[in-house]
Amino acid sequence: THSTFMLKGWIPESQTEHLVKKISNITPYYDIKFEDPAEDEVFPVAVNNPPIVQPFEVVTNLYSTPNSHELDPNAYMAPFYFVFFGMMLGDAAYGLILAILASYFTKKYKWQGDSKRLGQLIALGGISTFIWGALYGSWFGDAGTMLGIPPLWFNPLDEPVRMLILCFAMGIVQIFAGMAIKAYMNVRDGHPWAAVFDQGFWYVFLIGLIVFGLNKSNTESTAYTVGKYMSIAGAVGLILTQGREEKNIFKKLVKGILSLYDITGFLSDVLSYSRLFALGLATGVIGMVLNKMAAILGSSPIGWILAVFILVVGHLFNIAINTIGAYVHASRLQYIEFFGRFFEGGGHAFKPLSIKTKYTQINKEEAV
Repeated sequence: THSTFMLKGWIPESQTEHLVKKISNITPYYDIKFEDPAEDEVFPVAVNNPPIVQPFEVVTNLYSTPNSHELDPNAYMAPFYFVFFGMMLGDAAYGLILAILASYFTKKYKWQGDSKRLGQLIALGGISTFIWGALYGSWFGDAGTMLGIPPLWFNPLDEPVRMLILCFAMGIVQIFAGMAIKAYMNVRDGHPWAAVFDQGFWYVFLIGLIVFGLNKSNTESTAYTVGKYMSIAGAVGLILTQGREEKNIFKKLVKGILSLYDITGFLSDVLSYSRLFALGLATGVIGMVLNKMAAILGSSPIGWILAVFILVVGHLFNIAINTIGAYVHASRLQYIEFFGRFFEGGGHAFKPLSIKTKYTQINKEEAV
């Protein structure tokens, strides 16, 4: 030919045949070669999640792109985020409004990329909010109670201690899940003993302390005895193994003993899940106050007009401000308490060579 050029770049392995087919349709004059990255080579990351998980990618992307040698955390994070968002907003009527509005604007304005994923995330959050609101019996604050709609489970305002225990239990489950993912990564990377020493002994220690604490009022019970010996065994295991990288025996022992101080970090992380209760409580209380204000004003024609104004504007404001709060604090729980257990990040996303358009959309089936 009169001219030639060379391009070198990255492409997902699943797309290699598609690329060859597209190029061969354009010209017979080409030579193409594929090779895998080196074992220690850093390459761009293209996550591949099912449609139900893709909306949650926007949360992870705000934190960091996974690096090329670790797990994609989105599928593991998505169920927790879905549940926590709904617990924080916690009003069935608000959830319906949120899901309908987010779905409507996403489709009407044909949002793409992160905007589309964010709209879908808010819509899913609305569905979770509807479920938890129905469980709490919250419909526009206490309007459901006034209309005789009972909670499917319990009302957090009536049983705050029960709600707080539920939040802490949710936190323990997520923290343990993060530890399990890290253990799997250790085994996958050829470090099975690290999984035993760094996660296994912590499981034994923490579960033992929980069982011991829950049964301390009954010292004669089997659970109390099992919890006590589990916590002792876990503590001994940590003391003997957490300083294993040190060469000096004294330093090994000191580092092992000091590792037990990390229990304060675990307790702090569990306490962070109290925000699930705090934000849910704020939503319900504000809704209740709005309803009472409207009831006080609704005794005259002008009062009814003011009452309707307060109800509409007030509840819309309550939805908006607490949706932002649920989004931010549910993300924060993932970033600090969950990702901190196993996720490193620091990668860079795979960005295919493509035409960047502002007012038109490219058909993905026709794009090269």
